[in-house]
Amino acid sequence: MARKILCTGAILLVIALFAGSAWLLLTPRWVYQVSVEGSPVGMVKSLEEYKQIIEDIQSRAEKQWECDLIMNEEIAATRVRMWSPQLSPASVRAGIEAAATYQTKGWAIVINGDTVAIVDREQTAKDILEEVKARYLSQNKNCSLVSVNLQEAVSIESAAVTPDSLMDKEAVLAMLVCGQEEITSYVVQRGDTLSGISRSHNVSLATLRDANAIAGDTIQVGQVLSLQSSKALLHVKTVEEVAVTETIARAVKYKANPDKTVRADKVAEAGSDGKRAVTYRVVKVNGNEISRKQVAAEVTKEPQAKVIMTGIGYWPTRPKGMFRFPVNGGTISSRFGEPRSYGPHRGVDIANPRGTPIYAAASGTVTAKTRGSSYGRYIVIQHANGYSTLYAHLSEFAGSLRVGSSVVRGQVIGRVGNSGRSSGPHLHWEVRRYGEALNPLNFFGN
Repeated sequence: MARKILCTGAILLVIALFAGSAWLLLTPRWVYQVSVEGSPVGMVKSLEEYKQIIEDIQSRAEKQWECDLIMNEEIAATRVRMWSPQLSPASVRAGIEAAATYQTKGWAIVINGDTVAIVDREQTAKDILEEVKARYLSQNKNCSLVSVNLQEAVSIESAAVTPDSLMDKEAVLAMLVCGQEEITSYVVQRGDTLSGISRSHNVSLATLRDANAIAGDTIQVGQVLSLQSSKALLHVKTVEEVAVTETIARAVKYKANPDKTVRADKVAEAGSDGKRAVTYRVVKVNGNEISRKQVAAEVTKEPQAKVIMTGIGYWPTRPKGMFRFPVNGGTISSRFGEPRSYGPHRGVDIANPRGTPIYAAASGTVTAKTRGSSYGRYIVIQHANGYSTLYAHLSEFAGSLRVGSSVVRGQVIGRVGNSGRSSGPHLHWEVRRYGEALNPLNFFGN
């Protein structure tokens, strides 16, 4: 009896299994067909599974690009009934990932109508522009900022872009400040100087020297110079007020030697330089000074003049009249009246090393301080009784000397040189009376 019951149960179980299988085979099931832009990529069993796949793909992409993304393609999950559906979530995932492209919201930095960079956030773009300005602000404590502005028309605009078009903040900063390097060339023309080429092409002297292996400032006509420069995309104009303390150079005054002793110049009063507080308004573009204007000045210390008692040195012998010899030593290389191509020599030439001091032969007033093709640098002093003296071929004038200046006997008026038509450093000295040239040596004893 028990065996009979067991057999009956087994038969019923088999019948149930066959019935269930038949029901599954003969009854359709609800599933979700997933498609990308209308093309099927697979099936999943539920809408929840489909949403999870989409969420995972989106999350991985946003993590990769580090920004919020919108998928460009249309992804759809359609509910369908099928007999024996082949579920394939892996195929669905792979199909979507292979087809998916993305866009994101970016913020474009637009300069003069051209988009030059795109970043992920509006605040990032604003920060970049502020950092560009900050790079050109002076850190000098004596400098106060009046204004800072970008010279270009700049705006920040939103735009839908692909994530690979977003730029890193530091890269955008470098591009806006440095731009792209430009390399051009320039052929040196007659009259050009290295400093002049530097200013006219806005290239620093150091850059010119490095790019062309130039040690000093010597360049040759026809030489081809490489000009390396960078074209910045943004130009920051700053206006600053700079407070500085400047030195007022002490004046030098000469007094005649009262005791007529033979000696060098003597400093009677050392004097002192003065000081003044000056405020300048300085305009710069990208840190390069464009203009400077004085807006305020106040003398904080008055200068005190240096007083020099002029010495007297007799050479070659004691003078017989009003004149002292204009130099303290040297050799007479050409005498008065010697024949020249232009006529008799009108003075005496006294050979001396370059830079030897030249003294006023007598007190008087400077009537000429100039330069000529023959005399080079020369000075004329008018004395009493129609006398005048001329000093030619100077290397330099005394700094305080001006036309109309009063000079005293023995005052330094310049330095020996060989300017003008000259075969070597010497002083050409003339003595005239009412315009007539006289032999200077007649005013001295043998």
